[in-house]
Amino acid sequence: MVSSKPTNAGFTLIEMLIVIAITAILAAIALPGMERLIASQRNSNRADQMFALFQFARAEAIRTNKPVLICPTKIRKNTAADNGCEKFTEYKEGKGWQGFLAFNDVNMNGSYEANTDSSVRVVALNQNTNDINKIKVKLRWQICNTNQTTCSDTIVGNDVLGFMPNGQFGIGSGAGANGWIIGQSNVVIDVIDSHYENINRRIVITPSGKPIACYGQSSTNKTNSFCSVQLP
Repeated sequence: MVSSKPTNAGFTLIEMLIVIAITAILAAIALPGMERLIASQRNSNRADQMFALFQFARAEAIRTNKPVLICPTKIRKNTAADNGCEKFTEYKEGKGWQGFLAFNDVNMNGSYEANTDSSVRVVALNQNTNDINKIKVKLRWQICNTNQTTCSDTIVGNDVLGFMPNGQFGIGSGAGANGWIIGQSNVVIDVIDSHYENINRRIVITPSGKPIACYGQSSTNKTNSFCSVQLP
């Protein structure tokens, strides 16, 4: 005989509250790990873009037989406006400038002139903002001479990074040779997440002009001694 007694197939209020509480606990546990994963992926993406910029600049200098220089730049909100060079010393934790401009120095004067020189690539590391809370990644850099085991020099004045037509890497400014040091220095650049300082990707530009990505390698298999050097 089939019973006609109704059955209760739904959830009780207590059961629903228990499920909500368990879901909230799991979300609270998983959220920090998810945030770190997103930060790590973002950091790697920014470092990959910079690494590709240096590779491309060197190849373009060799191809065109003209120096390709790289300077810091503010990322323009208005795409119709020209990008320009900023000083490395005006970084201000990411508020002073937010990316890099690579340009072919057509007139060989060691500086960027929008009407003469050819912009070849712009890399944005952060959005154009003065809000420190919106800075996603930060940079740290130092010059390391080849005969040093530590990095103690920095980039001053109007100096920019440059790749010469023979592929060599230099640091300097101006048209005269006296304003440049070519084929003698490494530049170490760290890309660091603004909230997780231990999420760090390092790129080394060698005197020969070959950029090296230090991240993604085991600690016993570094391709350059400056991959592990401590920056001040």
